[in-house]
Amino acid sequence: MATFKNNLSFLRELFALKEVIDAGQIQGAARRNGIKQSNLSKIVSDLEAELNTPLLTRSPKGVEPTNTARLLYTDIENIVKSLDKITAAFTSAEELTGYVTVFVEDGFLGNRLLKELSLFYALHLKIRLDITTDKRISPSDADLAIVSDIPPEIKGKILFKSESKMHLYTSTSYLERKGAPRDMEDLLENYDLCVQQKHLDDDGSRLLLKRAKHLNTTSDSEAVIFKLVQSGDSVGLLHDWLAREVSNLVRLDSPDYEVCKTFFGICTSKAEKTPKIKTLMSHLKNLKSSGFVDDLEFF
Repeated sequence: MATFKNNLSFLRELFALKEVIDAGQIQGAARRNGIKQSNLSKIVSDLEAELNTPLLTRSPKGVEPTNTARLLYTDIENIVKSLDKITAAFTSAEELTGYVTVFVEDGFLGNRLLKELSLFYALHLKIRLDITTDKRISPSDADLAIVSDIPPEIKGKILFKSESKMHLYTSTSYLERKGAPRDMEDLLENYDLCVQQKHLDDDGSRLLLKRAKHLNTTSDSEAVIFKLVQSGDSVGLLHDWLAREVSNLVRLDSPDYEVCKTFFGICTSKAEKTPKIKTLMSHLKNLKSSGFVDDLEFF
């Protein structure tokens, strides 16, 4: 009968094999798990000796599992799934209580986040998300910060990033009065524009937008720009996901001007491994296919 110690050693070897197969090379698997390549190679070799059969076909390009290893891989995956279920089942209810502080640089993104996380509240009644856009609060003081530029004072791990595309939008009433611009020169010469101040400071937008003859409003607040565009006063750069939710907004096809804004989700080192953050990240991953943002990439 196998001893407890032998079972642990065997599990360690099986998991090592899975990591190597997933990575496609011993070196990559070792680097990802923070161990020496020679140590990982020995673990797999010991497993091959115990089972008396080769498990990997080695080449300069990497490794390929043998037929035996492919069959074994399915069993290893089942073990991993069982362990995950046990871990989830025994997560203390007390650990899934309290506040998770989320700093959101962009107020509209904060609103979007709250809307998409409504199901999260229903599933985890004892967790409260404290979402703030207060610029007086340092992002490094939050459990999770969602920012477009990573401040140097933030010390933590990037958990995800999202790409949010922005285009020129105006209202149907403004188009009825002014008609659609023919091209960029026509827009800059004859139409009213309002933009966020930071777009005037972006290298990609500064030279273009400052040529506008009727740059009527600049503001630090995206809410101000959105309101002016929605009320029929001007043309402005808006997030596509935001404009889609307002029936009277129209995207200008000419000129087809696009800005892609990247947001990063950064977790403080202290909060990263807490059950609350892990649960929140799991929920966000489930939202990826539901159009949370144009693109959501996890690290």
